[in-house]
Amino acid sequence: MILLAQAGDGPELPDYGFTDNLVLDEFYVPFGDWMGQSIEWILLNLKWLLSAIKWPFITLNNLLVRDIMEPVSWFWIVVAFVVIGTLARNVRVGLFAGVALTVCGLLGPDYWHATIQTIGFVLVAVLLCVLIGIPVGILCARVDAAWQMVRPVLDAMQVVHAFVYMLPFIAFFGLGNVGATIVTMAFAIPPLVRLTNLGIRQVPADVVEASRAYGAPEWRVLIDVQLPLARAAIMTGVNQTLLLAMSMLGVAAIMGAQALGGLLFGAISRQSVTEGVGAGLAFYLVAVVFDRISQPEGAGSGGLFRRVRRAWAHRGDPEVLLPAEADAAATAPDEDELVEGVIAPLTERERRPMLVSAIGGLVLAASVLFAWSSGAGFISAYGRADDEMLAGESFSGLSASGGSWFGILALVLGLLVAAAAAATLAAPGRGPRWLNVDWAVIASLASLVMMISYLLAAPSDLAVGQSTGAGPWVALVGAVVASGGSVWWIRSAPHAPARPLSPKIRWARVGSAAFAAVVLGVGAISAWSFDERSRVLISPEVQAQLDEMERQAEANPEQAGMIAADIAALQEELAADSRVITDGVSRTGAGLGVWVFLAGLAGLAASLPAAGVFGRDEHRQWRWSAITAGIGAGATCVGFGWIFTHVRSADADYVSGVGSFLAMAGGLVLVAAAAAVLKEFRRAKVYADDLAAAGVGD
Repeated sequence: MILLAQAGDGPELPDYGFTDNLVLDEFYVPFGDWMGQSIEWILLNLKWLLSAIKWPFITLNNLLVRDIMEPVSWFWIVVAFVVIGTLARNVRVGLFAGVALTVCGLLGPDYWHATIQTIGFVLVAVLLCVLIGIPVGILCARVDAAWQMVRPVLDAMQVVHAFVYMLPFIAFFGLGNVGATIVTMAFAIPPLVRLTNLGIRQVPADVVEASRAYGAPEWRVLIDVQLPLARAAIMTGVNQTLLLAMSMLGVAAIMGAQALGGLLFGAISRQSVTEGVGAGLAFYLVAVVFDRISQPEGAGSGGLFRRVRRAWAHRGDPEVLLPAEADAAATAPDEDELVEGVIAPLTERERRPMLVSAIGGLVLAASVLFAWSSGAGFISAYGRADDEMLAGESFSGLSASGGSWFGILALVLGLLVAAAAAATLAAPGRGPRWLNVDWAVIASLASLVMMISYLLAAPSDLAVGQSTGAGPWVALVGAVVASGGSVWWIRSAPHAPARPLSPKIRWARVGSAAFAAVVLGVGAISAWSFDERSRVLISPEVQAQLDEMERQAEANPEQAGMIAADIAALQEELAADSRVITDGVSRTGAGLGVWVFLAGLAGLAASLPAAGVFGRDEHRQWRWSAITAGIGAGATCVGFGWIFTHVRSADADYVSGVGSFLAMAGGLVLVAAAAAVLKEFRRAKVYADDLAAAGVGD
C-alpha cells in the first residue's frame, strides 16, 4: 500500500538531499483528499441518513422557537422562567431569571427575538445531549466493555478543537442552526457521559447488593437505587454541558446560527461597540439564567466566567466539579444543638422599633397615591417633549409623568420594610432571609437616599410650570421614620454570626467601598443623558435665522438656489454637533450625580466600622454593614430610577448616559462590600438556661 504520494510531476527527485526540509514539500500523505472523497461519497449516497439526522434538530427548533415562544407574549415567557427558576432552585433565582430576560428584551430592537432564538438553540442542544448522553453514561456504567469503547471517543472529542470538525458538519448540513447545534453537542456532551458513568459507579455496592437481595430486577435497581443516588453527579453533568454549550455560541454564529451569537458576531464584523456591548450583555444574562437554574444542590455558585473557565479546564476530569459532600457534612450543625436551642423570641424592647419601622414603610408605600408632580413632568420632562407643559394636570407616584420608577421603587421598598416587620412579628427568625431586620435597614436607607436625591434634583428648564406635589415629601417622611425605626430595631435585635468573624480589620472591604466611591465620582461627572432631538439642537435664534433665509428665498426666486445651499450648510454645521450631553453635576441637568457621589462618601465612611476599624464587636460590624449596604442600594436606586424612567417614557432620540449606569454599578459594589458580613448573621438561638433566666415559658 502506498502511503506517500509524490507531489511533483517529474520522475526524478530534486537535486537536494533526502534530509532537506524541502523534501516535505515534494511528498505528502493525502489525508485531506481521503476525507474530502469520503464526504463527497456520503453526500451522494447517504442523503437519506443526513435528512434523518437533520429532522430532530429542525423539528425541535421550530417547535420551541417558531411554534411556542414566538407567538407567546414576552410577559408570559418571563413568568414561565420565574416559575421554572423558583421550582428548580428558589424564589431568588426565579425572580433573577425574570428580571434578566426582561432586560434582554429592553436592550434594543430585535433583541427579544434573538434572546428567544438563543434560548431555543441552547435548549435543543442540551435536550439532545441529555437524551443521548445519559443513556450512554448508564450503559458505560453498567457494561465495562462499553466504557472501554466510549472513553477513547470522549477523549478525542475533548482534545480536538471544534474548528477541526466544523467544516465536515458544514459540508453535511450546511450553514445554519442544524450544523451549529451538532458541533455544539459534540463539544458539550462528554462531561455528561463521564459524570453519569461516574455517579452510577460511585453508588455504594452494599446498597446495590441489598436491593438485589430483596429480589429487585436490574431495571428497578437502576431506576430506584442507582439513578436517585447518582442525581447530584448527573445534574452536575447537565450543568457543565449547558455551560459548554453557551460558550460555543460564538462558534455557532460563525457557522451561520442566528440568535445573540449572530448579533455579537455581526457587531464585531461591523466594529460596532454599541451593538457589541448590548449583545454581550444579553448573552451574559441568558447564560447566567441557564447556569443558575441548572446548578445542582450544594454546588458553589461563583461567577459565570469562573464557572465556564472551570468547565473548560476540567472537560477531561469533570468529577472534580462534583459538590463536596464531605465539606457539607463537616459544616452541618450538630443535631443536639438543633434539638436543644430555640430561636430567640421577640421581646418588647425589639417590638417597639419594629412597629415604628413598619409604620414608616407603610407611609412610604402609600406616598405613591399622592401627587408627585403637577403642571409638567419632573424627571420625565427631560426626555419627553409632551411632558414639558401639562398645565392643570397632576400625576401620582406610579404615573410615567409623576414618580415613575422612583415611585415604583418607593412602593417596593416600603412594602419590603413592612413585610420584614410582619414576618418577624409572626415568626421571629423563621421567615425568608430577606425578611429580616438587616434587610429592613437596607430597604429603608435605600429609600431615604433615593428620596433625598429626588427632592434635591433640579427640574428641566423646559418644564414650564412644574411643581412637586405632596407625594415625594410624604415618601421622605416615611423613609425617615422607617430608617430611624429600623436602625433602632437592629440595635436591639438578637442576632449572631453562624461562625465567629475574623478578628482582623478587613481592609479589603474598605478598599471595595473606596472603589465604589471612585466609581460613583466618575459617574457623577460622566454623561447622564444624550439628547439628539432636533427641537433641542435648533435653538430659537437658529430657527429664526432659518425662517428668515426661507423668506428670502421666496422673495428672490433667482437666488433661491444659493440660499438653499446656505440653509443646507447651516443644517450640516448643526448636525456636526448633534448631541446635547448632560452630566450628573451640570446645572442644565438634574444634578443627581452630586447626591449619588455624596452617598458614596457616606457609604465609604460607614464601611470603616463595618470592617472593624473602630473595634472588633461583631454586632457593631453587622449593624454598620447593613447601613453600608443600604446607602449603596440607595445609589443604585437613583441610577436605576433615572434610567428606567426614560426607558418608560423618553422620546426616541433621548437616552440615558453611562453616568447613571456607573451610579448603579458603584452602589452595587458598596452592597457587595457589606454582603460578606450580612450573610453570616441569623437570629440568635437561646437555650433552656437562658429562657429560664428571661422568664420565658413559665
